[in-house]
Amino acid sequence: MSGSVQILLDFIWVSAGLALVAFSLGLILGELKIVNIAQGDLMMVGAYSMYALRGLPFLVALLVTFVIGLLLGFVLERGVLRWVYDKGFMATLLATWGVGIVLEQGVATIFTVSQKGIDQPLKGFVTVGGVAYPEYRIVVVLGIVVLLAILLFLVYRSSLGLRLRASIDNVEMASMLGISPQRVFAMVFSLATALAVLAGALIAPTIAINPTLGLSFLAPAFFAVLISKQGSLAGPVAGAVAVEFIFTLLQAYLNITVAESILFGLLALFIVLKPQGISWSWKPAREKAS
Repeated sequence: MSGSVQILLDFIWVSAGLALVAFSLGLILGELKIVNIAQGDLMMVGAYSMYALRGLPFLVALLVTFVIGLLLGFVLERGVLRWVYDKGFMATLLATWGVGIVLEQGVATIFTVSQKGIDQPLKGFVTVGGVAYPEYRIVVVLGIVVLLAILLFLVYRSSLGLRLRASIDNVEMASMLGISPQRVFAMVFSLATALAVLAGALIAPTIAINPTLGLSFLAPAFFAVLISKQGSLAGPVAGAVAVEFIFTLLQAYLNITVAESILFGLLALFIVLKPQGISWSWKPAREKAS
């Protein structure tokens, strides 16, 4: 029983971080129509930022790191991506790949490639179903759930979110209605970058910090976005939970290497068979029939 509770708690913990990264990827893919290969490296920047600021109170360091993410996103969007939007898919892919390499090499030069670590701000444990689980992880999960709920509320229930979704659906029409695509692009990429940086900052106290730490989140987050309906911003969150659920089941019976291979194979097959993705929305039966 305690083993099952431990697995469930770990699943929730990993799903929360993956959902935050997937949401940030969904923002970029939905709005800018580009695949940001550097998203995992942005997580890594967040972790190293927390290491560099470890002398500050944790919440202060977290806030500073989030601001760094916003500024970094704005600089990357204005300084790099704006010049390749109209150059096609491959140009944007290579541009973000190059950004990722620069970030990795920059961090390795500044901090070296040796693993770093920071202390958890909350060192206590909470007993759940007979399992003592780190208090920090539970607080972070709750924080991510609240943050995603606020973001989704803003996206679907605010005028700002309306403008965002309008520009996702049709950039040209949104521009005719007075919505500046350039400003929306800069805002979206800055926010998505800050969310990825924040995700890395939040998991930093629980892992060994190294220049490649974001790679383990990148592929699952991309699949979480790809199996969702195109343009959906709630879909990647549900997709992240679904991907991690499948991976957790596979890990229960197989070693991690085999489990990852089967997971990515299944997801690739799913995308081939159902390229339009899943809407992840529930509708009453009578609404479906109408």
